[in-house]
Amino acid sequence: MTTRPPANLVSLMSAAVATALLAGCGSSIGTTASSSGVGSQSSSGGSGSSSGTSITDGIGHSVSVCSLIPAGTAASVSGEAITVAQEQDTPSYKIWSCNYTSADGATGFVLDVLAMDAAAGYDADIQAAHTVGATVTQISGLGDKAFSGIHQVEALFGNYSISVANLSSDAASETLIKDLQPKI
Repeated sequence: MTTRPPANLVSLMSAAVATALLAGCGSSIGTTASSSGVGSQSSSGGSGSSSGTSITDGIGHSVSVCSLIPAGTAASVSGEAITVAQEQDTPSYKIWSCNYTSADGATGFVLDVLAMDAAAGYDADIQAAHTVGATVTQISGLGDKAFSGIHQVEALFGNYSISVANLSSDAASETLIKDLQPKI
């Protein structure tokens, strides 16, 4: 039997890494947090920002992950008894998440799209896995680059990333990422 951390814990860890990255870089809403400058968009969502500065946003719009990958699809791909799909977005960090669970909450996983400083977040997730002694395996043929780590598969697509956390099957995680990516 494989024990996995609760899906909401893994999601919180991802949000904490994103928060730490932004704090460490001195970024805040209204400041530039871009390493490439590609796809920048105002943090206020429009051109009327009082500061006139931008953040890296690889998508430029919000994403309803649960609508794009409904619970039935998540259940079919994952092989788990998923019946509930609940959005758990963090718009201020442009993290678009869906928490998939069984009706009793006993099983589940999280599918995230990170659209702000995704390259830095991807690198930080690899570093975090190394820090806890987890093995990180590079995956070829998925996005610009991808890895499998402790209870997570993550792929970088230009300025955004997609990750699946807390799903025991890397193959199912890769399939979910491949299914979601063209819909974004």
